[in-house]
Amino acid sequence: MVLELSKRAQQMLNKRDFLDEYTMLCMHDPFNQDTNKKGYVNLGTAVSALCEDVIQKRMNEPGLFQFGSKEQHYFPMWGTTEMCEALASCLTRHLAPDLPVLPENVLVVNGGVAAMEVLACCLLDPGDVLLTPSPCYTRIIVNFSERFKVNVVDVLLRDTNEISVGERSAFELNGDLLEDTIMEQKATGRVVKAFYLVNPNNPLGEVYSPQLVLQLMEVCHRHGLHFISDEAYAMSIYEPQTPFQSVLNLSPLPDPQKTHVIWSFSKDMNLAGIRIGALISQNKDLLHVVKNTSVYTAVPAIVQKAAASLLNDTVWLDEEFLPTHRQRLREAAHKTQNALISLGAKVQPAQAGFFLWANLRCFLPKVNHDEELALFKRFMAHKVYLTPGSEMRCADPGWFRIVFSSAPHVLEEGLSRIADTIKEL
Repeated sequence: MVLELSKRAQQMLNKRDFLDEYTMLCMHDPFNQDTNKKGYVNLGTAVSALCEDVIQKRMNEPGLFQFGSKEQHYFPMWGTTEMCEALASCLTRHLAPDLPVLPENVLVVNGGVAAMEVLACCLLDPGDVLLTPSPCYTRIIVNFSERFKVNVVDVLLRDTNEISVGERSAFELNGDLLEDTIMEQKATGRVVKAFYLVNPNNPLGEVYSPQLVLQLMEVCHRHGLHFISDEAYAMSIYEPQTPFQSVLNLSPLPDPQKTHVIWSFSKDMNLAGIRIGALISQNKDLLHVVKNTSVYTAVPAIVQKAAASLLNDTVWLDEEFLPTHRQRLREAAHKTQNALISLGAKVQPAQAGFFLWANLRCFLPKVNHDEELALFKRFMAHKVYLTPGSEMRCADPGWFRIVFSSAPHVLEEGLSRIADTIKEL
């Protein structure tokens, strides 16, 4: 019996989020090489433990969380002056060296997911369509639809070709595909309001070229769509000489008033636990509304103070943490790719992020999503969690997202369990 819940709450009561469900399962019974060798190895949740030593040493230094009168009282809920300035400076250095980010265009919210909800609230009405390439990070669907009832529709990327190392042909995104999807939605009478691009891509690990991004932005401009660029992994590009350019550094923009960027501490800073996200926009009306409602998305002042100190410590951030972060990602990615290929899997070439997109189709008796789920259950029986492609809206069976940014000994154990599972097939 539902005890006097609103209709809104009743609709959410039995909703299941796959990623959250299995993250919690692993969290309650985690593998530990000393105390819980039979626990779950989590290679499904996109967090990084590779730089815990570097992060914790810096976070535990005296004075970082020094508490004063400013931290005791109310503050600008959309971001302290110190934090907005630190974010603007950091994003300018690393993402927009040619077009400095202005602090007044930066809003601080409690995580990237909060930034998505803010945009869902401010840019789209219930029933409006948001387009995003799939396979995708499925929290996009939840964050836009759960409370604000946005229809999230796939720009469907397909596995059209066999993959070999050094080639990129599968799951190709282009302007024509976006154009076709927009026209298909309009033909049904739906109102298409926005396009959401994750660049670098999750789960593919692909970095989209500036030329492609501008092509997509031009399509959006022709149709009057907002262009949302989620750049959560922009500082997690580990392959040298990869051509990435943030939307923040593109000029001229086809429509500056309808261009918005999301960045957060969870991925690039390895700090998912402190819940800090940034929304960057030149749209003054959007900024005004978000400021007026920022009491719902505020980050504690003491947390902002510590986070600003990290960003302002350019010696630590630019010369120690980020180079170490990228080098360790590269080593872990190559180790994981080699292990998967040695088992007979095919791996989508990747340059960024915490994961590889692996084709395990050759291990399915029949190529369908039921067999993919059966393989997933076999992995879970061996206490190793990988994300099946069907749970990331992949239309082609047999793909899995495999996170490689666990601690090295945890990754080693996870790869061993993957191998054991496959050997038993």
